[in-house]
Amino acid sequence: MNKLIVISNCKNCGCNVEQANFCSHCGAKKITKRITFKNLITEISEVYLNVDNTFINTIKDLTSKPHIVIDGYINGVRKKHLNVASYFLLSITLAAILSFIKERGFDIPSDSERFEESSKIVQFFIEVTEKFPTLGYFILIPFYAMISRFIFRKYKKYNFTEHIVINSYLTSHLTILTFIPYIITFILGDYIEESSFIFVFIQLIYATFLFKNLYLISYKKVIIKGFVGWLLIILIMIGIAVIMAVSSKILEGYGFIN
Repeated sequence: MNKLIVISNCKNCGCNVEQANFCSHCGAKKITKRITFKNLITEISEVYLNVDNTFINTIKDLTSKPHIVIDGYINGVRKKHLNVASYFLLSITLAAILSFIKERGFDIPSDSERFEESSKIVQFFIEVTEKFPTLGYFILIPFYAMISRFIFRKYKKYNFTEHIVINSYLTSHLTILTFIPYIITFILGDYIEESSFIFVFIQLIYATFLFKNLYLISYKKVIIKGFVGWLLIILIMIGIAVIMAVSSKILEGYGFIN
């Protein structure tokens, strides 16, 4: 059962790999072992637990020098750190786990329960994004990218798609960094509104540090532009809430919503 499998051609592209461990055409690793529990654990540890791998380097460098990681990725550096898609998927997995632990493990009310007095459309939106955090990420990241692209439009350094990459790394890293601290607040029973404000404050500091170094401008300019960005977000969110509330009333009036 544990004997090596003889591989002559790459399983991905068909090129000859008889005398190599990696395919010279597509770069895929030649797999000669059958899947066992031990091999599976080894592969996972090689990807996520090895101190020399890209995962640890990505967390470390995104914390201390995020502009180098993100600007490097945008300009073609793809081997030193996890790519944005992998980091994004990891973050939404942790976000889903955190939401499950929060509600099932500690009986902390969900956002939909705390906003049960809101319009039915608002409640529906909150419930959907809580149950499917990936959807929430896909909605919010382009929205954040649009805001950051707008407030930094004068510098013309990054296009809209590159701002999606910037905000994907930014949001993903903050989700990963705050995963353990959030669980600690659950355990200590201190999950109150003040805790959320502290985490938001940390996120603002990190975002300021990131954009300051990405654009090589002063903290004063970043703070001013950040304030404009948050003002825009608040105004847009208020506008969306008003539209949802009015739409809810109209739909209720026509009997589409009970």
